[in-house]
Amino acid sequence: MLKNNYFKIIIVTIILISGCQIAKKSQQFYENQIGDTPFNKSLDNSNFKFCDSTNVLHKRAYIQYTGGEKALEEELIKKYVFQPEHKGFSGYFIFRFAVNCNNQTGRYRIQILDPNFKKANCPKNLETHILSISKSLKDWNHAFYKGKDYDGYRFINIKMENGKIVKS
Repeated sequence: MLKNNYFKIIIVTIILISGCQIAKKSQQFYENQIGDTPFNKSLDNSNFKFCDSTNVLHKRAYIQYTGGEKALEEELIKKYVFQPEHKGFSGYFIFRFAVNCNNQTGRYRIQILDPNFKKANCPKNLETHILSISKSLKDWNHAFYKGKDYDGYRFINIKMENGKIVKS
């Protein structure tokens, strides 16, 4: 019986060690791969460069806008020019972009969603206008984490109703 319990303990230990190794590999894949936005020459400015593309921080909360979220929202609204033909659009613009350690932005990607959060379309000139406003924002502060400067990613969510930006 002692021999049988010893055998069970060895089997359980091997299973636990294997499981930890698999979890560790999955975590490494997640941290290094998820969310990276590869350069696309048809979308991206070739002058935008990461300071260290091998060490991009995926903790978007560490990238701040000078003056905070309220200042960011005010800047977006101030720069937005309402066009009556956009009155029929309600939904969301979700931008994802990179901020490098020099506070420069690039690699913008956009998703347009309807009020039910399903993929949607909007007038092309509205999309272009919102994208140009987002790209014009210059008061970004790159990620600083555990005493080090990092490149990273950030999101901007813009809610619109009847062609107008809605304050959060």
